Amino acid sequence: MNGSLSRRLFTAGVGCAAATAGARTRICEVCGRRLPRQSYVYAGKTVCSQECIDALRPKCSICGNIIRGNYIKADGKIYCGEACFRTTLPKCEICNQPVEQGFSITQHRYCANCVEKQPICFSCGLPGANPTRLKDGRDICNDCMRRAVKTQDAAQPHYEHALRQLEAWTSLTIATVPALVLIDRDEMRRLSKKIRQSNSPVSIRGLYSRQVMMSKRGLFGAWKEEPSLAQEKIYIVDHLSDEVFRVAATHELMHDLIHEHFPRLEEAPLWVQEGICQQATAEFCRRRNYSDTLHGIENCPDPDYGDGYRYIHGLSGFRGWAGLRRWMETVDVAALPETAIIMPAK
Repeated sequence: MNGSLSRRLFTAGVGCAAATAGARTRICEVCGRRLPRQSYVYAGKTVCSQECIDALRPKCSICGNIIRGNYIKADGKIYCGEACFRTTLPKCEICNQPVEQGFSITQHRYCANCVEKQPICFSCGLPGANPTRLKDGRDICNDCMRRAVKTQDAAQPHYEHALRQLEAWTSLTIATVPALVLIDRDEMRRLSKKIRQSNSPVSIRGLYSRQVMMSKRGLFGAWKEEPSLAQEKIYIVDHLSDEVFRVAATHELMHDLIHEHFPRLEEAPLWVQEGICQQATAEFCRRRNYSDTLHGIENCPDPDYGDGYRYIHGLSGFRGWAGLRRWMETVDVAALPETAIIMPAK
């Protein structure tokens, strides 16, 4: 999000005229003392001395010095010069320099130079100073690297945590939990092209796969092929931070929950399922105070993930999971549009 601080340059009144003998008041309008023969008019007030004039001059909001020349005014405060004004500016999270014009993303602030030159972390989606380059070409910032889920053993507890949170939110259970498989980005790209039928340009962090295994058996002298076992897996890319990993797991587990409890929605356009899954992850983020990841969900430009989420979130009469569940149980799937139509806020 682009942002800048608006400021304007002003000049403190420096001219003061000697009061005429016919001054309308004989009392100083600052200190209350009797005016001497030589008095002054400053800022529309009659005063007795330079000290009283200084009392009327603006003062710097930082150093408190009286301002007799130019000064800066920004956000209702005044500053004697550039040095004091810059002490109030937020610091760039990467280079630690004051940011007057730059970028603001939730609680993060970046100068334009760092946003332009620093690589974007594949996990959190934010610029990162001196990131680590993984073998498959991904850049990961230092903060995410410290919390990265790198191995299958490390991933499993986070996966189970996401499952418990999802079942608690929906009051539904997943009878057959898909196996978790941790893979790198290259393998995710290969699988997403093979499994996911979408031209969406979003970076895929997780993937839900359900394959029905076929078996053959003899029937009155003929062989018949029939389904015998459904094999379900959830693939998630490695080296996501623990926060982002849990969000990705919640999204993919919601796909499986839809399959088990709302199979009619499998015939709906892709944005319907993605929007529902994003709603589940957004709820997870709100409960865990994952503000950065929530910001990414709410502002995603993708037509399936972003518009799908905004459609589901803005449903008329939507009141948490109960409202969403009613919609999932009663919606006319055949009547749904091929692309999400964002409903106006009520």
